[in-house]
Amino acid sequence: MNARRDILVLLGAALAALAAASLPGCSSAPPRFVPGTVITRIADDADIPEPSENEFRRLSHHIENFVLRQARTGLSPTRAMPAEDVNRLGRVPDSSWYTNRIGALSPRDVAAGPGGDDPGPEAFKPWKVTGLKIGGRNPGFNFEDSRGARYICKFDKRGEPVTATAAGAVAARLLWALGYFVPDDRIVYFRPGELEIAAGATVKEKDRKRPLDRNDIDRLMTLLPCRTEEGGYRALVSRFLEGSPRGGYDYAGVRDDDPNDRIPHQRRRSLRGLRVFGAWLNHVDQKFDNTLDLYIEQDGRRFLRHYLVDFDGCLGGYWAARHEKRIGFAYDIDFREILTSMPTLGLWVRPYERLEGPANREIGMFEADIYDPAAWRANYVNDALCDARAADIYWAGTVLARMTDQMIEAAVASGRYHDPAAAPLLVDVLKRRRDKTLRWALTRVSPVEGLSDARAVPAGLLIKARDLPAESGLIRGLTWRIEALDADHRPLRLLVDRSATPAVTVPADLLEGRDYLIVRWIATATDGRAMPPSDGHYGRSDGAWGLWGVLRDSE
Repeated sequence: MNARRDILVLLGAALAALAAASLPGCSSAPPRFVPGTVITRIADDADIPEPSENEFRRLSHHIENFVLRQARTGLSPTRAMPAEDVNRLGRVPDSSWYTNRIGALSPRDVAAGPGGDDPGPEAFKPWKVTGLKIGGRNPGFNFEDSRGARYICKFDKRGEPVTATAAGAVAARLLWALGYFVPDDRIVYFRPGELEIAAGATVKEKDRKRPLDRNDIDRLMTLLPCRTEEGGYRALVSRFLEGSPRGGYDYAGVRDDDPNDRIPHQRRRSLRGLRVFGAWLNHVDQKFDNTLDLYIEQDGRRFLRHYLVDFDGCLGGYWAARHEKRIGFAYDIDFREILTSMPTLGLWVRPYERLEGPANREIGMFEADIYDPAAWRANYVNDALCDARAADIYWAGTVLARMTDQMIEAAVASGRYHDPAAAPLLVDVLKRRRDKTLRWALTRVSPVEGLSDARAVPAGLLIKARDLPAESGLIRGLTWRIEALDADHRPLRLLVDRSATPAVTVPADLLEGRDYLIVRWIATATDGRAMPPSDGHYGRSDGAWGLWGVLRDSE
């Protein structure tokens, strides 16, 4: 598809979206659950033919993300549809997109990351350089270690050592721990004498390739900051993933050539959750060409697995590249900022403009003092991030709440910072940003957990619900209003009002003659703000009551 046609298609899609948003909505029956098991894994790994490579169309991507998406959300700020990659409890099952792994990880696992016990290429020298890039903003090379494992090698910007390479290693481990598929990225050190030239190796210079020689390697070394007294160099290496790369994926729509891809990407809670995780890590560079669809073989089946890649712009990495204080506070092209600046002729000083330089040069501009997760912005107007609803944000918060201080410390150690003050400072910033993020994310809906812990007692149905923010030590003083509704969502009885705990007993007389009941929890903060409800749908099957489903924020 050529660029002109891309633009016409995108313009047509935008007009259609605006027209659809103006139509009156249709009513539907109140949601109900039927008895069933809780799905913990989505079978989206059926054998498929190898898809074509998905091409990144830069021009249409920028028009969509910087112009059309902002226009649609500004002119018609309609509420997104509920997420579809969720089970009856509102959780995201394992799939080719996401894996629930954080509950099974130790800090040591987080330190190792997706590479596990692999010692990495530093243990297998010399390296054979297979390709090299000298020109452009990011010089680097590809190589094979002595056992044949292949890597791509990237470096810090000259004059900004450590920042981006460390950010890439640290953020990759944290996102992996949170459940995403990422490559094995790690910090390495090497000397020029440990590099050999592989047979058939080439160098890319501007728009052409030619055979690689030793002078090219020596020339590359002159462009890089020397980081050891012995004349060694620091790099971030990413191991090539096993499989056939099929390009990236869009944050909206589906791949037409992948029969397993049945849920529009903007309706995936796993991708919407990156709104929360991205804010925490300042992962501003979330776009098509930082994703990867990999055609892999597993247990005799061939299918696509979906990866996030390239994290050296997280934390303070983008600051090292561009030295802009607005990173994480505004889109690259932000109509809101432009329009709000016009009445003051640009004289209004925004809070981020008052920020001083980085507290530590190796970390870059990455702070927790004025960070506001609700106001955080990526560089791009990403469909999945913009469509994140309260229930999606809450789910991501429940995952992030399991990220312990020890896990953060273990991930930061993988950055191999040189300044002894850098790692403790980064750990502190990440902890404070995590806690700020959780206070926001966990109060988008009434933050009640443990709804499945229900059992019959003589007085009725005892539900040992828990106050998640209080349990996490983040927010105290929530009060709870708990009421019972019938299967058609009509109020039956107020069970508890202004309780300090969400635990409740549904009276036995309210259960008589019923096989379905909804219990609604509404939390109120100390400032009087009532949070959107969380509904537990309970049903009677074979004479026993149990939780059949959970809906939050009027899903």
